Parts: sequence; structure tokens; C-alpha cells
Amino acid sequence: MIQPVLPLWDKVIFVDWHGVLSRDPFWMSILNRRQHPLHQQLSESVEKLFSQNDALICDWMRGNVNASQVIDSMEIVLNKSYNSDYLVRKLVEDCRLMRTNTAFINILRKVQNNGAFIVLATDNMDCFFEQMQRSKNRRRSYRKSIDLSKNQTLPMAETVNLFDDVLCSSELGVLKREDPTRFFGNWLDKQSLDFTNALLLDDLKDNCSTFRAAGGTAITVTTESFENGSNIIQSKICNWLQITS
Repeated sequence: MIQPVLPLWDKVIFVDWHGVLSRDPFWMSILNRRQHPLHQQLSESVEKLFSQNDALICDWMRGNVNASQVIDSMEIVLNKSYNSDYLVRKLVEDCRLMRTNTAFINILRKVQNNGAFIVLATDNMDCFFEQMQRSKNRRRSYRKSIDLSKNQTLPMAETVNLFDDVLCSSELGVLKREDPTRFFGNWLDKQSLDFTNALLLDDLKDNCSTFRAAGGTAITVTTESFENGSNIIQSKICNWLQITS
């Protein structure tokens, strides 16, 4: 897990990735390009994987299986023009292209400027976490290189430095809804915080419910609800922080 030097703040907002900040799928460069030779085969395999194999997906998110094992289970036939690790490499590389909602990023930046940690907390896979680490190591700051006011979406690579830290289920070995104390507790303890100091922004009601049961505050947010009511969501966040929206 990434171990940055963090400031001494007394509140933290944990924000989910898929369904909150982004809706983009894995293998974007193939699935979004119909003329790609693997488009049809991969589209069908991904649809089957995510709609019919929930147990495998959850094991992948827990880190019990890795990307290579999952891809092997998909039984995709590669011709001789592709190396055997092509789909694994594209899986990791394409995570960097996943687009985030710039308006939401602007809200989180304001929150951060008012003295709260912003921590990405995602039930996600090894490929995603690997790309997050790579992007962090490039040390590109969205604050210096990007004019957020002129962009509706930005790729992960341009927004990754917003986050003070990253919690990912495949590294922690547990999903948020299964054991929020195990998922969030160690990070909170290291910052001398507890769940009463924490807010979760997540699109899944089960994740929000278990977070509240652990003592935290949660707001159910989806990309759609944000698009239809960003001011309401911003006000809820600011009210929790007790700052002016």
C-alpha cells in the first residue's frame, strides 16, 4: 500500500472509484474501438465474466486471484500477432485512461483545501492498484499541469495526485461491505482518527450501511445522481465538514 507523508488533519473523506468518480471499464482501448481485432471476442468475454461470475470477480477484488488467472478463465484466443501477456499488459495500461468527473474532482479539491484527507477507497483489482502506484510515482500534479475549469473529464493519470492515500480491496484482502473495520480501521488508527471523523462517498447502499454501522457517516453518490444534483451533494459534504459551499 502507498505510504505517503501526510499532514495532520482531523477529518477524512473516503471516496469510491467506479460508479462515483468514473464509469469506465477495463480494457478501454479495445472495448471502445470496434475495429480492434479483439473487440468482439473480448466484449463478449467481459460481459459474461461480470454478469455471470460474481464469485470470481469478488475473489479478484479480494486479491485471492490475479489478473492473469482471470484472463486465463476467459479462454480468449489470441493469434500469433499478440504476445501471451498482451491482455494483462493492456488491462494495466488502460486503467491509466479511465476518466474521472472533473466537477467532482473540483469539489474534492476544495474539501482538501479546507483541511480534510481525501483517500480513494475502492473495491478493485490488482491491475487497478498497480496502475495507481505507477501513476503516483510519476509525480504529476493535477494542480500544476491541468486547468480543471476547461475539462469535463480527466484520465486517472491526471487526477491521481488528488488522493492523500489509496485503499484497495485487492491489497487489503477484504471488501468494504464485508468488514469496514478491517478495510478502513488500520488507516484511521495510523492517523489517530476513528469512524466518527470519517465520511464515505460510495455508490453502493450496502457499503454505506456497513460504514454507518461502524460509526462513520456515508453519502450514497452515483455518477448519475451527481450529474443531476451536484449542488445537493456538494452541500451535504460541506455540511459534514461545516464549511461554506
